[in-house]
Amino acid sequence: MNATLLSAVQGLSPTAQGALTGASFCTLTLPITNYRYCKVRPLAGREEEGRSTHARAQSMGAPVVVSELYKAYLPTVLRDIVYGIVRQSATRELLARYPDLPKTAGGKFLLAFFGVLASCIISAPGNEVRGYFLQPPNRRLPVAQFFQPVRFLRSTIVGALIMSTALGTGAVVTGPFQEYVSALRAWMRNNTVETIVALFALHQLLENSRNSAVVDAHAAAVKQQQDKKA
Repeated sequence: MNATLLSAVQGLSPTAQGALTGASFCTLTLPITNYRYCKVRPLAGREEEGRSTHARAQSMGAPVVVSELYKAYLPTVLRDIVYGIVRQSATRELLARYPDLPKTAGGKFLLAFFGVLASCIISAPGNEVRGYFLQPPNRRLPVAQFFQPVRFLRSTIVGALIMSTALGTGAVVTGPFQEYVSALRAWMRNNTVETIVALFALHQLLENSRNSAVVDAHAAAVKQQQDKKA
């Protein structure tokens, strides 16, 4: 989704690109995030999701109200706008200083890693503000009790390292993977019979594996029943 948004705003300045990308991404995906939040709600009324680790959660199975889908929209969209602006600016600055980075796998990793790392760290306060406003009003913690610097720093550093490493790795493997998929599609188009045979063999293998698992589970259940009677 980010790639699609970025391709649509190529003519804008880095700041405008980042702001528009962040705002669009937040507006489109926040209902999904908040829907999940309504179903899995933190015990302490605290959420540190997205770009930081989140607290121990309990499945609430709460009914989802339409108004809840855009709860805490303002702090969330501001966080994502900051993230988008910083990532665009950091990436352009790195490319200006080291124009050969995208030419190697290691360079692609470093470009994505440091761009995402800077974005996550600078936009991290938005996670805290979002988490504060996501608390149920009747159980909302006082500001001084909710905002804990040590926990904030820990979750920010861990979350930023996880996301930057993941996206850096993705930047490295995306190109080769796309080439592999394109080659596989071309082979399948040129070898229709072999493709059908291979898919049929794969289907049979999966079915046999599933049937074996069902038989084993049934045998284990029967044995458990026999042990109880004994």
